[in-house]
Amino acid sequence: MVLEFAFASTCESDQVWVWFPGWGFKAEVFAELAHNLPGQHYWYRWSDAKTFDQAVDEVCEYLPENAILVGWSLGGAIAEAVAHCQPAPAALITLATPAKFCRAKQWPYGMSQARFDGFVSAFQEHATKTQYRFLALNAQGIDQPKAIIRFLAHQQLEPSDALSHQLLWLDQYDFTAMNKAQCLCLHLFAEKDALVAAPHSHDQGHYELIPNACHALFIQHPDIIKEHLLNIYEQLTFIKPKAANNTASNNKTVKKKTASR
Repeated sequence: MVLEFAFASTCESDQVWVWFPGWGFKAEVFAELAHNLPGQHYWYRWSDAKTFDQAVDEVCEYLPENAILVGWSLGGAIAEAVAHCQPAPAALITLATPAKFCRAKQWPYGMSQARFDGFVSAFQEHATKTQYRFLALNAQGIDQPKAIIRFLAHQQLEPSDALSHQLLWLDQYDFTAMNKAQCLCLHLFAEKDALVAAPHSHDQGHYELIPNACHALFIQHPDIIKEHLLNIYEQLTFIKPKAANNTASNNKTVKKKTASR
């Protein structure tokens, strides 16, 4: 199953969190951050699906209701696409996830197609070497990257055909013409990101730039990211009683449908 129950916090809370890691990494990359947040936590396990849309459909089929989705990089793109399902989740938080990864006429801020294609070719020819280079890119731009690189190396997946397919997903999503999801939304970006350009105006919802941060911003600045996530959790805690008064109880399981992407 693509969603796996990981643990429940010691603090009593029925809030569900679903964590979507970046390309090439296990969901346990979020473990320290998740353990500091109240509720029930689920890991996203990378799918064997061939396309981005197929992977999103799988998540929509099993997604718990009223979840907070937290996604990093490509995982954030999956989370954002899922957030446009009906009914929508409670909240969406993305970390270093642009509206489109590769550069295009409608999105001139992304990675050039030539650079992306070169990275794909390099991974196909020398997967292990390319993955090590990718570790360095995640921490590039800061003064002391070695600790982040070492940490990420322990959470990196082994090369596989599935990993090769998932790399292509970066060029298969495009949110530039998509309206904001119908839930609380927060998009966090890193000032020193070597993989994703700083945010530009688009309709994806509220975003903030974390100063002096690399692509792996939640590892470099866990307290800052935790504060943002707790703020979303507290907003949901505040509005839940009102929602309960205005919504008829419904214990039936609702199969989610994927919005047009």
